[in-house]
Amino acid sequence: MTDGAEQERDTAQDAPEPSIKEQVLEQMGGWQGLVYSTLPVAAFVPANAAWGLTGGAIAALVVAAVVAVIRLATRSSIQPAISGFFGVAVCVVIALIVGGNGKGYFLYGIVMQAVFAVVFAVSLLVRWPLVGVLWHLFDERKQTSADTDGTVAAGDWRSDRRQYRAFAWLTVLWIAMFAVRFAVQAALYQNDDVGGLGIARIIMGWPMFAVGVLITFLVARRVTHARAE
Repeated sequence: MTDGAEQERDTAQDAPEPSIKEQVLEQMGGWQGLVYSTLPVAAFVPANAAWGLTGGAIAALVVAAVVAVIRLATRSSIQPAISGFFGVAVCVVIALIVGGNGKGYFLYGIVMQAVFAVVFAVSLLVRWPLVGVLWHLFDERKQTSADTDGTVAAGDWRSDRRQYRAFAWLTVLWIAMFAVRFAVQAALYQNDDVGGLGIARIIMGWPMFAVGVLITFLVARRVTHARAE
């Protein structure tokens, strides 16, 4: 039994580490996830322009439901399907409450960008850069899954000045990204530009997120690997 467990642990440790591209895509739900995330917005904007808010709401919900069914049929985990449909449903409910030209569909996303920016900024003020916290939480889970006794040899990464500075600047990067999203989309919201909001949501959605995740992986892996060596 012991030899078998040791062999499994050695196999897990010897397995090649996924490439940056593979890890970034994994965090974003793969290529399908990138496409699926834009479909409800792409359906809402033209339907809202053609048939009004009710038509846009129905179109977004139908597309989100179809996406959820496809995800349930092709994925082992139901979390992306449920969370994706729930997110669209929340946006639709807010849009119906706000009324008007349908700009309320984007209100939840705009507010959440401000919330994320504040949370990340507070993590800097208390000297726990949130990117570092999340990275090491994710890294420790990977180590635990490969360790048969469930222990993880992890030190206080904040005591490493190089790591702390790197994760602090990465946290600043994400704060800037959330702030830019909020500023641009809030301005479009004030101008009642539903079409512009749709375009901004798609362009500033997964493409910007992909760039942020890519930079985070490159920098974080470099500083953490340097410390391990």
